[in-house]
Amino acid sequence: MSKRSKNFFSSLTIAHKTTMMYGGIFSLSLLFISFFVLINVNVIEQNNVREEIVKIVQNIDDYIESNGTFSQQALDDILKNKYVEVNVIDVKNHTVYKNSVGETPPFIRQIPSQLSPEQIEEWENPQYSRPKEWEQKGFKVSTAKEFHIGGGRQYFITGRDGKEFVLIEKEIKFQDNNYLVQAFKMLSSNDYYFHTFALRLLLIDILGIFLSFLIGRYISKKMLKPVEEIQKAAERISIEDLSQRIDTSGPDDEMKELAETFNSMISRLENSFQKQNQFISDASHELRTPISVIQGYANLINRWGKSDPTVLEESIQSILAETEHMSQLIKKLLFLAKSEQNRITVQKEQFSLNELVKEIVKEIDITTEEKRNIVINEKEEIEIYADSSMIKQLLWIHCENALKYTKPNNTITFHIYKKNEYGCVDVEDDGVGMAQEDVTRIFDRFYRADKSRNKEIPGTGLGLSIAKWIAKGNDGKISVKSELGKGTIFYNAFPLQKKKNEKGKE
Repeated sequence: MSKRSKNFFSSLTIAHKTTMMYGGIFSLSLLFISFFVLINVNVIEQNNVREEIVKIVQNIDDYIESNGTFSQQALDDILKNKYVEVNVIDVKNHTVYKNSVGETPPFIRQIPSQLSPEQIEEWENPQYSRPKEWEQKGFKVSTAKEFHIGGGRQYFITGRDGKEFVLIEKEIKFQDNNYLVQAFKMLSSNDYYFHTFALRLLLIDILGIFLSFLIGRYISKKMLKPVEEIQKAAERISIEDLSQRIDTSGPDDEMKELAETFNSMISRLENSFQKQNQFISDASHELRTPISVIQGYANLINRWGKSDPTVLEESIQSILAETEHMSQLIKKLLFLAKSEQNRITVQKEQFSLNELVKEIVKEIDITTEEKRNIVINEKEEIEIYADSSMIKQLLWIHCENALKYTKPNNTITFHIYKKNEYGCVDVEDDGVGMAQEDVTRIFDRFYRADKSRNKEIPGTGLGLSIAKWIAKGNDGKISVKSELGKGTIFYNAFPLQKKKNEKGKE
């Protein structure tokens, strides 16, 4: 295929390509079959003539066996209007029954009028080959076309003038009677028959090729209709309107699967855009508050802080606190943004969960002014396979929440244990707890339980979202159980060892 033809074919639409492929394959198949039939048309005619002659010879045989004798009337009744020439010789009575039209061909046996007993024996059982006799008379006989048929012989004979005959000879002996049946028929004139048949076959092929492309066009349009609907739906879809969907009614075929996949993709995009818009809205809201506070205290300093040390100190402390709050918020936002882009590398290793919890407890004692009763409930030494720095960050998020929502001298308990193939650490507090409707949303970004009641407690509402991502990134599990006024417990579970499908992949 040349470069130009390749470019032409690649520039066609799928519908045109499908039509051309369907029509082309069907047309080639039709032409191949026609060519095969055409080169075998002579064989087909020979077989048809042969079957016709064999049937007539068999009818004559059945008649003689049923009646014992034969007659011209019997021959005429058997042949009726069939275009087969038959020569039946009654050897015993030296009688010939025939329906030949015109001159009898030389290859047909003719019984002499007077025969001696020796001549009759020799005539009935010749010691020479019939094909050789015919070849001496100028006929051509193919030995490959000579074979036995129910006690008889079949020959395909070609004369000098090009005429072809099918001849069947059979001897029928019944009681004392002996009959020689010679049935033959000339094949059609090859040139005329061949050209006529070829012309008709060509017309059928042209019609078939035309219909194949027409049907191929219809089928391609029918098959690609769902694709057109997908295209139209894609043109209607925009960021402002992701509610468009493709109709998936119809048979359960590949096109329906494609439409369902497209609808699923649009649903994910719609959900992603909604989350993105919500995220931007929540982030803007969370950043607006500290900026407004900083701006307010800056104006306060500008008006009275220059001459009032008390106002100046209060403003500076508030600005520093809000700046720290903004810094933590931006860090968490960057962490979540990187996690969504898969830009955070999880470096897993085998480490002691007990030692990590003890390290966190020591840091809590050092960094917090208001003391809590911290208890470590451990039954055995547990080693898990995870990123130790991320697990420490996750546990710190639980600890910060526990410190925020419990009073001094309340108890925070770490439960360390093994469950199936996981090493577990639960963080339990006896603080204010949460209502059930809050528990179902606690891992959503920027969500804070009862903001009006806890508005004096600092926080961004992003910590537990980060904790959920860390648990998932380390093949772990995280869940929560809480009751309003009775405290909260966070359940965390991580693999005890490297999974089989992670071997060789660090």
